[in-house]
Amino acid sequence: MTTIITKTVAKICLMIDMLYSIDLLLIGGNRPGGGFIGGVLCACGIGLIYVAYGLDDIKKIWNPDWHTWFGYGLLFASITAWSPLFAGHNYFRSAFDFIPVVVGGIHLGELELVSSMFFDLGVYFVVVGGLLFIVTKVGTDKASEGGK
Repeated sequence: MTTIITKTVAKICLMIDMLYSIDLLLIGGNRPGGGFIGGVLCACGIGLIYVAYGLDDIKKIWNPDWHTWFGYGLLFASITAWSPLFAGHNYFRSAFDFIPVVVGGIHLGELELVSSMFFDLGVYFVVVGGLLFIVTKVGTDKASEGGK
């Protein structure tokens, strides 16, 4: 049983963790960061909520199958890695393009689209799914033992 202060701080930390996790995911193509460290940070934030509220209480509200997140992330990363072969390029070749951003006739700049970003997104889901699958299974096993 945790206090209201712990639960409130966990919610605030989750919001900050998720924002920074997405930031790390998005900057991965240009600066240090990417899918792995962003996924670890996301899993830590959700894990903190599991600790603060308890696994059973969270499962009543939101109970995703983390192994499916792992599977879809692995599929997405694999497709991204193998798709250049079908275009006659090398395995894992990255491509990029700049897309102009125009809103209401006003040119706001350019958006850089990098294919490695899709690989990072797959890695992100693999890491989040894998870590939280482990956390929930260990938590379920510990709860079923009854503290023995």
